Amino acid sequence: MKMRAVLGMATAAIAVSLVGSATAGADPVNPNDYLIGNTVYFNAGPAQCSIGPDGTTGCDIAPGIAKWLNMIPVTDLAIDVPFLPAHPTFGVFGAYGRADAQWLGQGPDGYGSTISYAGATCSGGGRGAISCNSKGHSFSFGWSGTQTS
Repeated sequence: MKMRAVLGMATAAIAVSLVGSATAGADPVNPNDYLIGNTVYFNAGPAQCSIGPDGTTGCDIAPGIAKWLNMIPVTDLAIDVPFLPAHPTFGVFGAYGRADAQWLGQGPDGYGSTISYAGATCSGGGRGAISCNSKGHSFSFGWSGTQTS
């Protein structure tokens, strides 16, 4: 069992480093171009995401992409309060994204760009990854797995 835990942590560390290196050079976009009311909405890869005026960040994710705790399939992840790590809401608070939102940055998949608004930052990176940071927490998901903190 200990070996399994060590392998899991090593895999997570590699995935985080891949996501980090893929998004480090991402091109920033103007959040004003994505505002609908006082919320930024954008689509990237398999997700429809938003950043609210208080920094609340969430993504609705296509089924089969993200697993919380590497076990539980989820279709959303959010950072909504500073005292909780990023977590799924299981749709309790409604949708985070909008199907009619613009794609993040350049290209039809939204990868390679970063958007910052209300103290939150989200990036579309390589390997199908999307990562968001807000309120001292973060989440990322994609082909390399799902991480929350």
